[in-house]
Amino acid sequence: MRVNNPETRARKHYMNICPADRRLRIMSSVFILSCIVLMNGLSLQAVQAVKNQRSEVTTAKMKPFTVADSIEMTHLIDPSENGNGQHPKSCPDGSKFFAVTERGRLDSNVREYALLIYNGEKPSEKPFQVATFSSSSNRPGIEQPRWIDNERISLIGEDPGELPQLYFINSRTRQRDKITSNPFGVGGYAVSLDLKKVIYAVFWGGNEEANKLKEEHGFVITAEGLSDLITGQWKSGKGVYQVEIETVSTGRVQTIQADPFQAPSGTVRFWVSPDGKHAITAEPAFHVPANWQKYEQRWVSSVARELKADRSQNYRPYGLSQVMLVDMETGEIRPLVDAPSATVPSIVWSTNSRSVVVAGTYLPLDVESQDELAKRKALPVVAEFDIQNGSFRRVADIPKNQSWMIQNGDSRDTFLVNVAKDGEALPPLQFRKKGNEWFQENASHSQNDPGSNITVSEAIDRWPKLVLVEPASHHETVILDPNPQFRACRFGRAEVIHWTGKRGEPLTGGLVYPTDYSPGVRYPLVIQTHGFDPHSFLLDGSFTTAMAAQELANRGVAVLQLGDSSLDEEASESLDLGPVYQSQYESAIDYLNNLGIIDRDRVGLVGFSITGFQVRYALTFSQYHFAAATSAEGNDFGYWQYIVEGNFPGWVAQNDTTYGGPPWSNWKPWLDHSISFHYDKIITPLRLESDSNREVAYEWENFIALRRLHKPVELIFVPGGAHPVVRPWDRLTSQQGNVDWMTFWLKGEEDPDPAKAEQYARWRELKKLQEADRTASAATP
Repeated sequence: MRVNNPETRARKHYMNICPADRRLRIMSSVFILSCIVLMNGLSLQAVQAVKNQRSEVTTAKMKPFTVADSIEMTHLIDPSENGNGQHPKSCPDGSKFFAVTERGRLDSNVREYALLIYNGEKPSEKPFQVATFSSSSNRPGIEQPRWIDNERISLIGEDPGELPQLYFINSRTRQRDKITSNPFGVGGYAVSLDLKKVIYAVFWGGNEEANKLKEEHGFVITAEGLSDLITGQWKSGKGVYQVEIETVSTGRVQTIQADPFQAPSGTVRFWVSPDGKHAITAEPAFHVPANWQKYEQRWVSSVARELKADRSQNYRPYGLSQVMLVDMETGEIRPLVDAPSATVPSIVWSTNSRSVVVAGTYLPLDVESQDELAKRKALPVVAEFDIQNGSFRRVADIPKNQSWMIQNGDSRDTFLVNVAKDGEALPPLQFRKKGNEWFQENASHSQNDPGSNITVSEAIDRWPKLVLVEPASHHETVILDPNPQFRACRFGRAEVIHWTGKRGEPLTGGLVYPTDYSPGVRYPLVIQTHGFDPHSFLLDGSFTTAMAAQELANRGVAVLQLGDSSLDEEASESLDLGPVYQSQYESAIDYLNNLGIIDRDRVGLVGFSITGFQVRYALTFSQYHFAAATSAEGNDFGYWQYIVEGNFPGWVAQNDTTYGGPPWSNWKPWLDHSISFHYDKIITPLRLESDSNREVAYEWENFIALRRLHKPVELIFVPGGAHPVVRPWDRLTSQQGNVDWMTFWLKGEEDPDPAKAEQYARWRELKKLQEADRTASAATP
């Protein structure tokens, strides 16, 4: 047998050496060879040639990075690798801090979560794993972990076949106590300081008695969406919650007496006062006054117009949230401020529980001063509210294009502000209260907190690691590398590039070169849309749906991840939105073509969510050639989607603002600019993805229109997916399917895997449709 052959055994031994040892042996060999060469009078150029050859051999033996590698990558969840250098959470006395990791498992289609405890005094020591959870749903296995004392951590945990519940985890004994057993699962929570009570949101199961009556006798449709009626989700709504308060010792549960409310996943938060008597949260408003339409933020004013009328439904729809005060004794809830929130708020309680500082809310418009009224219309604030009488004191206005998140400061009567502008982190701020006034001062992190020197370190070309930063030298010591296997993987070179759009706007993106890149060779290009962070590791892209940057680079394709445009805000919700993004795509193609990097005849586009519209707009109206495109889970600002979501105030407001009104009284802008009336112009092979039962209707117009026109189109349906997809098998369908799609149309390549034979047979038929479409278009005068 060949395995006994000495040469084969030696080769196997070489391949089993870890990459670092392999490099060491290569370097040793090169050193010895250099000595021999020099002794024989050969040139240093010859030595360099040998070293280059060795380097090429090493690179060739590295493993191509694949979609499977990305799915099974271990991610840092808390502190987040997507949080601009977040610090871990330390227990009150600073002796410990934790980290939460997550990885996908393709063998079982679950995501595994681990809770790791570190020694605060010796953070370089190996962490202690105290709990694991595995999620087979689209929800996280571990969510919202927090220290509740020096030993215990609270979190929402979930295992396969179970619903998410609140747990207390002992970091010393590993004891896991389930605090809630709600039949619908927990979606957000807070624990009082004395640990006697918890307040949490639970997924609403609907009104069983009312639903039974409706099923038996039918009912009048009021605010239900078409997708909800088709899927049966009308019974409980999507993302609808109720709030409950539970006494830990007795298990007694009290339901807040208010209509259930709808909210996006992950936005439900609570903050309990130090004395445990009150809690702050944000929920859709009970009533939307007409004057809320006067706030300048487009979302607020347009949704306020749609919500001004009373709506007969069993829950408050998602739209405009308002900061609410909950009485933890009686279960009563009321607005804290008569104004909407500008974003998900953040909260800091005073130590005496008499007041609370809120960031991200607007102030009421009931003022006579025109200067003050103008400020309140334009800017959200940080303000301190008195709990008893509702009076408030403005601390600061939040500038436009900035987001402020507040947390407790380094001492009593202070709070820290984490500031971001257009997604970029700015230096933090700190405010201190002196008497009744708040003053801004230099921010500082407590040196007693070991977590202040621990952070997530990453770069566009370096995967995230948890590191200890030496304060004086800023030297980083890795205390957790979640993915050492990546050292044996081949990655394309990634760099930040800058160019100018066709309107003169400055543009930024992340360019990933093919792993086999050679100057002078022109490569296919895939442009991925919807966000770019120059400080984050560029692996798949901004999302897991359809995006696969490094995976495509390993297949000989250059990938550009687009950043935001300086024109985005102005063009938002206007007819200029499509042209603004078209300028990005076209100018990027020109720029990379002029550099000699790409073949402009082999360019693909990938859109997700809102950028699904922008991709389809370019396919419809651009004169540039696109060889392939993907639009996944995408908005299209089309007529059909407007009809499907016509009972959702936010969707209607967004579209009406863009077109200047509904189509029936305003046809011209719809006819001129809506994709719905221009499908005949699309000649690019288009892959559509719909990753949930509820939203498959969104893509129906695109799919049927292009199919009826005999255009090359395909619709992929993942029934139980999420936005974006997160489960391993869902990601494999979306991301690997898109890699195959792009390499087929851009390079003419087919994966020889027999399991994919039907896929390529289907695509070859689409190619015939494309050729027939081109012939017909060429023959048209």
